[in-house]
This record gives sequence, C-alpha cells and structure tokens, in this order.
Amino acid sequence: MKLHELLSPEHISLDVPARDRDGIINHLVDMLADINAINDREAVRKMVLKREHEVGTGIGYGVAIPHTEPGPFPHPLAAFARLTRGINFHAPDGDKARLIFLLLTPDRTPALHVRLLARICRLLKSEALRNKLLEAENPEAAARAITDAEADFPELTP
Repeated sequence: MKLHELLSPEHISLDVPARDRDGIINHLVDMLADINAINDREAVRKMVLKREHEVGTGIGYGVAIPHTEPGPFPHPLAAFARLTRGINFHAPDGDKARLIFLLLTPDRTPALHVRLLARICRLLKSEALRNKLLEAENPEAAARAITDAEADFPELTP
C-alpha cells in the first residue's frame, strides 16, 4: 500500500476557508462521510477531536496530520485539505498549517498506522511537494503530485 492509494481526488479538498482546528477536522470527516468512506461521522469526529485536543498534530513546514489511534475502521482512510489561510496545529516550528492530512487506520494494523504517519512526514519534508500542493489547481493535480512524490518509495505493509 502507498499513501496515494488512499488519496483519490474525491478525498481531496482545496482552498477550504476553515478558521480553526475543529473546523477543518469537521470538514475532512464530513468529506469522508459524504462519500460513504465512514459510517458514523459523529463518532469519528469525536475520536479525532479528542486526540487533537490532547496533543497538537502539527509537524512543521505548514503541515498537520490530525488522526486517531487505530480504531474501528474497515481499512485505512485518508483525506487531504489545503486551507486558504494557516491554522495553528501547535507545530514544533510554530508555523501555521495549510496542508492538512486526516489519517484513520484499523485497530488490527497499528504498525501500518505508524508507517503511514511516517510516510506523510517524510514526503512533506519536501519543499517541492509542499509547493506543488499549495499551487495545485484541482484535486487531480494534488493527487498526481502525491503519486509522483511517492513513486520511488516502497510499498507499506500492515
């Protein structure tokens, strides 16, 4: 499995005008629910917000990865949003995040959860990829940028 397999264009939202962490998390959860990727949007929303309020998920470079502990999901799920303006996700570098990746993984694959988080972190250290995501004209271009950036990376296994 590769990250880009979880981020088809229908899992990508660009230029979201969210004003705070809760707002963008709600947007991403709603997006997954609207495409029937999750069944219980309120339960997922509570899980992600609980985790986010315990520890901020900003990783730096204007990137945040809100997520839950592995949970009752049938398979790994991801969503991506680019914000119109940055939001404080309490990143170590103090930068506000505009590139937000939501990650949900099944409780039967905790190692995959860690590997996917690490993959997002590693990919987004690339300034070139961050710039492509910030400049993408549509979800297809954003998905393509992630696919291209991940081309030489190995498959992730549970």
